[in-house]
Amino acid sequence: MLIAPIDKPYDYHKPPRLCLAICALLLLLFAWLQPLDTARQQHLQRYYQQHLLAVEWPLYPTHLLQQQQTQTLDTLQKAYDRGQYDLLSQQIGFDYAFAASITKQGDDYLDTEVFSQWQENRRIFNEQRDLMSTQILGLDAQRFRPITFVTYAFLDHNSADILLAVVLLLLVGILLEHSLGSGIVLTAWAVGSLSAGIVYLVTHLHAISPLVGAFGAISALLGVAFIRFNQTASLRLLNSQLKTNGWLFLALFIAYALYHSWSHHDLWLLAACSVAFVSGIILHFLYQRWFIKLPTPDTEEVIVDEVPKDEVYRHELHHILTKISEMQFANAEKQLRTLLEKYPDDRRVLEHLYHLIKFKPAELEFEATTMGIFNLANQKTDNHLILSIYNDYKRRSLSFASLDSDTCFKLAMRFARISAYKEAEEVYKRGAESKRPSVLAKKAALVLSQLFEQLHHQQRASYYQQLANQKTDPIP
Repeated sequence: MLIAPIDKPYDYHKPPRLCLAICALLLLLFAWLQPLDTARQQHLQRYYQQHLLAVEWPLYPTHLLQQQQTQTLDTLQKAYDRGQYDLLSQQIGFDYAFAASITKQGDDYLDTEVFSQWQENRRIFNEQRDLMSTQILGLDAQRFRPITFVTYAFLDHNSADILLAVVLLLLVGILLEHSLGSGIVLTAWAVGSLSAGIVYLVTHLHAISPLVGAFGAISALLGVAFIRFNQTASLRLLNSQLKTNGWLFLALFIAYALYHSWSHHDLWLLAACSVAFVSGIILHFLYQRWFIKLPTPDTEEVIVDEVPKDEVYRHELHHILTKISEMQFANAEKQLRTLLEKYPDDRRVLEHLYHLIKFKPAELEFEATTMGIFNLANQKTDNHLILSIYNDYKRRSLSFASLDSDTCFKLAMRFARISAYKEAEEVYKRGAESKRPSVLAKKAALVLSQLFEQLHHQQRASYYQQLANQKTDPIP
């Protein structure tokens, strides 16, 4: 990852699996299908020139004139005069409507023997043509297949295009997946492919060759990145002090769209890229509106009340967060420990300290910090934070020293209050399996019973009610 957001340092223990999977899929499909399609295309060109060209070329100009494609006719006529039969086979051989018209009316103007032989030759040609990946997964203007609005983005037979798409996906996609999650990356990929495909079909009504390439998806990702990081100096180049922002992605999009349009000699592809880029911007606005939940006024009041009122605390915490944003993690950790001595039960200090030392689970400070978080005062606003820390802790801890029986039962009650019944049952079982008795066991069982009663899970509710009524605390 070459670029990282300043407000969210990159975590190498959580790689961007979606972007890496898409990159691997693009390269795999290219390495697998491109040689097969190239060989099949060469075979079809030879076969068409030997068996079909003499019959179909005299009939094709009339077909083009009926559709008012005079420019295409002039291009093909020049190619025929120069002996460039490959272009003729790519155009005429892949024209479904033309082949269908001969099949339907060919016996009216072709000799019976010629027509019969043409039908057999066409059948063989069509069978081989339909095996090409572009015909199966490409976006074909001649046939409406909704699934191809997405699948065409995973195909590309141009090595420069596929490498450029992979590089941009590694640069932009990984950044977005790290910052916003894999959901918006997958959605932007699909929306960009769809919007670019629609523009292509509208502007290429008589196109014969199917559309392939990830240009629409990449343009949409660049649009999301542009609007997401358009704040001043919101990004940092790794291992350097250089800062940038979303305008970098606008410049990358302009260069990418111009290159793609120029390399394919089609200005309409510039319009398709632009629409996909705008769709990425719109998608980000919708994401902010629908999926980013702002804190309620009640939550804000609780958080403000928890913050100590003295200016020294606020100044020191702000200074530490600045150090973290600048990736000076060692200095930030040292200052957090000093601040924790003054405010041993402060939620913010404990949370930030945990995220700095969680990569060193063998150290005692990791368990001590986690224990401090698990034993915070029972406030509603802390339960979701503690649930997140618990799920991370159980993956990292080597000794689980922070999960003694009392703590387990406290966590079970916390998680039950926010309906996290899976984690509540899990941590309750861990506490019940401890050899050390706890006076909180019955209370935790009663809270779990009430939770499952609300969820209409009568069997589980009765089970925990029985545990709460017992004199001893059996292991469930």
